[in-house]
Amino acid sequence: MNDDIINRYTLMLIKQYWEKKKARSEIQAMLRHWQIIADFIRNPDNFDLDRVTGYRLDVIGRIVGLHRSVPAVIARVFFGFDGHLNTAGFDSKSYAAYVGAPFYSKFSPAYGDYQLADNEYRRFLRVKIARNAAGATIASDDRVSLQDVIQTAFNGEAYVTDRKDMTLALNVSPLVSVEELRLIVKLGLLPKPAGVRYDYFYRVTPGLTFGFSRNPSARGFASKFNTAYQGGFFSRKIHV
Repeated sequence: MNDDIINRYTLMLIKQYWEKKKARSEIQAMLRHWQIIADFIRNPDNFDLDRVTGYRLDVIGRIVGLHRSVPAVIARVFFGFDGHLNTAGFDSKSYAAYVGAPFYSKFSPAYGDYQLADNEYRRFLRVKIARNAAGATIASDDRVSLQDVIQTAFNGEAYVTDRKDMTLALNVSPLVSVEELRLIVKLGLLPKPAGVRYDYFYRVTPGLTFGFSRNPSARGFASKFNTAYQGGFFSRKIHV
């Protein structure tokens, strides 16, 4: 280790510690730790999202502000009847591999934690980086816009509209599951200007959702005179 660096750092201490062995030992320990960090930062391969895995992805996550563990996002399974989501019946005596579900209690959390796998984490890190650099407008030619981030987050299966009342509406394709939407919301990946909130989440199908003629991606009412023309479906609000 470079003694010149140690000596220069020692001079930053108050004079009574200049000759203390413990002070120099502590400086050496700190510099060893900083050297590890410097070596890591100096290697650009450690920040290649297409190649890094495991711990190195976690390091990038800490830099951009996105943790791998997501609290209270996956719906837990409780006892219920056939046909209901996130339910299971009793244990089976004849089929030991089948595991039943506990009864729901008002004290039981409805959602459990989730740990992102490397591929998922890599995808959402890209979204987080885009969100960190995004401007405050729906569309922009100069920098990353809110629409760009939404398109990246949902792989082109969603878009955002301004409701002109300090709220934004997120319009999501049926190809996006409620679980995926909840995960993106919990990760805080939806971009928005300060003081603005997402008020509604809509399930829409481009080209099949009901709307008016000025919207080329919408359909109107069904036609009595042309039975081949099917009207549009009303968008549905999603609760996450």
